[in-house]
Amino acid sequence: MSELPCILIAEDELPTRNGIMKALQTWSEGKINLQVAENGMEAFQYRKTNPVDLLITDIRMPGLNGIQLLERLKKEGLQTKSILLTGYAEFEYARKALTLGAVNYILKPVEFQNLISAVEEAFEENKLWKRGNHDSSFTVPQVLNDSIRKSLVYISAELWNPSLGIKDVAEHIHLNPSYVSVLFKEETGYTFSDYLTRLRLFKAKELLLGTDMKIYEVAERTGFSSSKYFVKVFREAELLTPKEFRNEHKKMMNKSGFGHE
Repeated sequence: MSELPCILIAEDELPTRNGIMKALQTWSEGKINLQVAENGMEAFQYRKTNPVDLLITDIRMPGLNGIQLLERLKKEGLQTKSILLTGYAEFEYARKALTLGAVNYILKPVEFQNLISAVEEAFEENKLWKRGNHDSSFTVPQVLNDSIRKSLVYISAELWNPSLGIKDVAEHIHLNPSYVSVLFKEETGYTFSDYLTRLRLFKAKELLLGTDMKIYEVAERTGFSSSKYFVKVFREAELLTPKEFRNEHKKMMNKSGFGHE
């Protein structure tokens, strides 16, 4: 049995099923055990005998639909963290799904970024997967302390500045740098340096996928001191250079047919 985290995809439409598979294969770089089911009953039978960390299921399927699948899994004591796919923006379905283990709800045709963001969020919540020794997923933390909340806003606004440091943040919120350093870690779970790097990489990935900016322009916009340093840090986190990252996702989008039915 594979020790890799398992994602089970239950989708009766072949083009959508294949598109999701290709997207997740590219994203996971082989570090996820991906399984597919062509309908709800097939997914149920698989889950009865195999561990599944995340279920991605269409709501509208013949026989056993997505909601019925979640209900049956719950009845059998097999409640599974899940993401629902549907072509119908029906809030009743969404509310029902949330009581049955669903953590997100995505409309079809599936947008690649929405899918990956939902999967990363689900994995981050359970701390299920790390690429190598580096956890490359990132979510801006929800903090209670008002000073740290202001810090996060300031960091985001000043992200372009390569010299941005904890002293700048401390000066902005009128607190001692040493105190801010400790408080920042307590509130966010990250050191200032780690948070800054993760945020820069997160924003860089958004620009790489959402714009045609050149690599050096992305580096400048996200506050890396040079494009060479940007490439080094990016490769350590993603196991790909920024150019390879962009090309892989473009290739995947072209082949998977996302946005088309």
